[in-house]
Amino acid sequence: MAEKILVTGATGKVGQRLVPRLLSWREPGDEVRVLVRSAEAAVRFEAAGAQAVVGDVTDAAARKRALDGATLVVNSAATFRDPARIAADMYAVNRDAAVTLARESAGAGVRRFVQISTNLVYGPGVGRPVREDDELRAEASEAFSAYPHSKREAEEQLRALSAESGLDVITLRLAFVYGEGDPHIVESLPRFTNMAAQQQLAMVHHADVAQGVQRAIRAPRPGGGYAAYNIAGDASSTAVELFELGGQSFDLESAAGREVADPWFGIPDVTRAYRELGFRPIYPTARAAWRDGAL
Repeated sequence: MAEKILVTGATGKVGQRLVPRLLSWREPGDEVRVLVRSAEAAVRFEAAGAQAVVGDVTDAAARKRALDGATLVVNSAATFRDPARIAADMYAVNRDAAVTLARESAGAGVRRFVQISTNLVYGPGVGRPVREDDELRAEASEAFSAYPHSKREAEEQLRALSAESGLDVITLRLAFVYGEGDPHIVESLPRFTNMAAQQQLAMVHHADVAQGVQRAIRAPRPGGGYAAYNIAGDASSTAVELFELGGQSFDLESAAGREVADPWFGIPDVTRAYRELGFRPIYPTARAAWRDGAL
């Protein structure tokens, strides 16, 4: 069956690396369409072989144009890394636009909606790697937590929408995303200076994000409904390793005696993705990606 795949957030850190892969993985008759905010971006994606619709994911008319004829939607649009964006922007894009797009997708005959989310929706650790059926406990108590909380509320509303409308919804909860020139590691180091040296961070390479999306798109799901999958590498990186990967030195002297406040925070169990999606990390660790020149 030929698919018309709509990708939102195509110029974002995830989207700009995802779309070329989706184009290369097309099956006969498939089309990839992107919703982008500028004509310049549209020209670039069209030159690569995608269809392009110019508009914002928060705009109803743009969403309608983008959804016309679509059979699959991958919603990677999100507000996260821009420090100038306020919490209200995060809820408007990460929650409200996502849920509205899914509702409109159901009305437009889309057969599957793939939502890009984060493992931060789980909130505090639970004494073991978090699993997809665990309670989502991310709170909105601090400025940074507007991102995971907005994603949590989007997930909760998408689950309800799926039950109400019958829309097949798959949510991918990504670990810390990195690789292929993405500055995410370096940009995040200032936030990690007060970590304990042995603090663990679950990570996932862009190649494996794309693999997860592709598998979510193609997975047979008789009966549909709502499903969530953790997407991460096979092992986490320590704070010391993270600084090394970012080309900086971790201050071990200042960190001496520092304890890990929550050793299980953000550490996911990826068994369900292995078993149900056939997910196998191309880069099982960030060190492996560094070794292979894929940072």
